[in-house]
Amino acid sequence: MRVLGIELRRTSALVVGLITVVVMLGMLSWGPATKNSTAWTLQWSSMAEWTRFTLLFAWAPVVGAGALLGLRDRRSGVDELFGSTPRPRVQRVLRTLAAWGLALGAAYAVVLVVGAALVRSDHFHRGWLPVALVGVLALVAAAWLGMGLGRLVPSPLTPPVVAVAAFALVALSLRPEGEGIRWTLLAPGVPSPRSVYAHVAGAVSLGQAVWFTGLALTGFLLVALRRRWPAVLPALVAGAVAVPLLPATPAGALSPDPVAAELVCADGLCLTRAHEGERAALAGPVREALRALAKLPSPPVEVREVAAAVRVEARGPDPTDAVWVHLDELVYFRSPGVVAPEDLTDWLIAGAGTRTCYGEYVPEEVAREVAFRSVAAAWLTGELKPLPVYRVWVGKEADALSAAAWETLRALPEAERAARVQEAREVQAACSGDALSVLTGTPR
Repeated sequence: MRVLGIELRRTSALVVGLITVVVMLGMLSWGPATKNSTAWTLQWSSMAEWTRFTLLFAWAPVVGAGALLGLRDRRSGVDELFGSTPRPRVQRVLRTLAAWGLALGAAYAVVLVVGAALVRSDHFHRGWLPVALVGVLALVAAAWLGMGLGRLVPSPLTPPVVAVAAFALVALSLRPEGEGIRWTLLAPGVPSPRSVYAHVAGAVSLGQAVWFTGLALTGFLLVALRRRWPAVLPALVAGAVAVPLLPATPAGALSPDPVAAELVCADGLCLTRAHEGERAALAGPVREALRALAKLPSPPVEVREVAAAVRVEARGPDPTDAVWVHLDELVYFRSPGVVAPEDLTDWLIAGAGTRTCYGEYVPEEVAREVAFRSVAAAWLTGELKPLPVYRVWVGKEADALSAAAWETLRALPEAERAARVQEAREVQAACSGDALSVLTGTPR
């Protein structure tokens, strides 16, 4: 232990570990990892997966730092001296390798502990643990492999060259997922989370564990052996074993989490178990929304969460007996605790309690749908006002359409207004036509 402590102090292991922690936490605290329901502080799976995702940027510098350490004997002029001693080389380098493994393993553990302290989900499961453990293995393999390459090619150019090469190889895994996903999964990260209702499949963690174990052994043997050629065997064997284990399709890389998607209903609000912690914040707006929607001839009786990933394409029809809501579509998780309850109510009653029909890509004709949703909400509340979530996407066109439709609707008898809103609501729920034309009684 004393020698291990000396190695920790005399090498840059602690400094590299500290820099790794700063880089990973910095990336997790800024950018995509803080957005939507898959934010790294909202779910255990998301925390582990986003932490692994940051390795795509932290892995290559660790390889370069390891290569720099691998030059130590040559730079100190003691390589030939140590090579002439009868003492096995492995005994001398083992503590150095252990020190770096300990420092980087501890760095990754610090990031995980910070994430675990911030996660505010009641849905705990053990599926995130393999993802996290493989991350530790990947980071240790980076340092050991770098040290081995530094000893194999003892040139001052080796550390920057291997770091840049590692960046280039890792960058290939950022390309769109397709048939080559097996090769992208050999990278130290995992795909960024797309849904809280699925997590990284066990086959991915198993294949990556085999692969990074092989890389770590190759780095170890390059440092420890006098003869270098046997060192490549672990990496070759690990690659031959890992690639068939990894899934061949993007869908196979994910494992559904039916428990997270299970709905729990109480007081007119049905939330998935993954989002049960949001019930207290949503209960008030839901009560107000259902109270307002009771004005409809056939009002919905509850608010139900949609247990699915964010829509990329247009959705299918929704049943009209409930208000179907996707919290990401409400931009609910963008500013947790900041969204005003009245804004939540406005979003729930928009379109008389219906969702948008388009997906992630907003169409050009969205202004007509926005106008219907605004006017339907105005009929329920008696006040026409812009829906805040749309102000960035639409401009004067939606406001003009809303004003004209509101005047047309107000000119009708109350019974006919209710019938028009109900009919338009059904059209919008089914995504089967132009709800604004139904509302105003005029063709598009």
